Amino acid sequence: MNSESQQPTSVDVDKRRVFLKQVGAGAVSATVASGSGAAAEAAQEPRPVDGKDDRLVVLKAFPAVLETPTPLLTEDGLTPVNLLFVRNNQQPKDAGTTSAPSLKDWKIELTGSLNKTLAFDASELADFKQTEVEMVLQCSGNSRSLYAQTVETKGTQWGRGGMGNVKFAGVKLSTLLEKKGVRVKTSARYVTAEGRDDPLPGKEDFEHSLPIQDVLERSILALRLNGQPLPAIHGGPVRLVTPGVYATMNMKWLSRLRFEEEETTNYNQIPRYRVPLRPIKPGEAIEYTYANSRFNWGMKVKSVVLAPTPHARLEQGPVQVQGVAFNDGRAEIDSVQISLDQGKTWRRTKLQRPKSPYAWTRFAMTVRLPKGKHTIWTRAVDRLGRSQPLDGSVAWNPSGYEWNGVEKIDVEVV
Repeated sequence: MNSESQQPTSVDVDKRRVFLKQVGAGAVSATVASGSGAAAEAAQEPRPVDGKDDRLVVLKAFPAVLETPTPLLTEDGLTPVNLLFVRNNQQPKDAGTTSAPSLKDWKIELTGSLNKTLAFDASELADFKQTEVEMVLQCSGNSRSLYAQTVETKGTQWGRGGMGNVKFAGVKLSTLLEKKGVRVKTSARYVTAEGRDDPLPGKEDFEHSLPIQDVLERSILALRLNGQPLPAIHGGPVRLVTPGVYATMNMKWLSRLRFEEEETTNYNQIPRYRVPLRPIKPGEAIEYTYANSRFNWGMKVKSVVLAPTPHARLEQGPVQVQGVAFNDGRAEIDSVQISLDQGKTWRRTKLQRPKSPYAWTRFAMTVRLPKGKHTIWTRAVDRLGRSQPLDGSVAWNPSGYEWNGVEKIDVEVV
């Protein structure tokens, strides 16, 4: 098997240790809580996924929805599979495990606006050149509970832990097409991905349409996650992965790709997973059309404070603020800034930049806070000038997608 490896060297690991030592990471004593909203208070149901850490918050047993408490994301490197969040819409009944299914006898079809239809066994993919990509995997509903500061939205009330930083490996779709002699016709504008999941009663099967140019440039048919065969709960044996987009677009249990002129009319494409093109008032209803809305695609610029946790009680002395920032990978994160006076002044934090444009950037700063209550604000700015709105509710939408407001963490120094 050929491979394009991006594994960290010993020098990389040493740099990470120095970064954490310089900012005092690990000096923060924090309660393991996921952040804000219902996720932090969710009742612990029976464990729905074999192989997942018991500290993950169960938001729903089936289809499995698990949130990662943000303090578990402070360790450097990749997010371990046992700590990675889970969000499934239509989960196969035998997929509730971090074990990996076999590639053998898993069939995938490519149909539509092509010079020929292609059907193949997924085990063939292991013989192709493998491409690795380190990237942020984030649910488009991550931080949804923060919209409730104005009007609560529908959907699972995620805190901040519906995200992780992982490494997928697999075969680039463009490479597969080339090696198999498949040519895409110019009439194709979208690729619609189908997964071999179990539809919910009375619902359509789950599928999404993706802009064809992005798919041909970036997408891989992923076979591995963090160096191991792709777990069933995360879409194994094969998942269509496009770095820089929200996780829902990375189709699990991939079974078919349709190359088409128009995007699907499946209800998971419209009205689900859409946001208004123009702002609406919090609480206002909207009937989505293709003309008045857009799909959840490229991730917005975002910073997330991992420590201290919201409502933490801190001892007097130095406070280490640390977190992560990311976007859609189109531009490097230029800065992450902290404000301790509600946005009147901002200071730049120390950054630990990743090699991959799609991975998250770690930030940290040591601050001193007097006794009393405080709110720590952070915002990320990328090299295209994109940043976070001071009030995230300006992007309010009925389903609570794509929150990226300035991060605001209330703490108390005692």
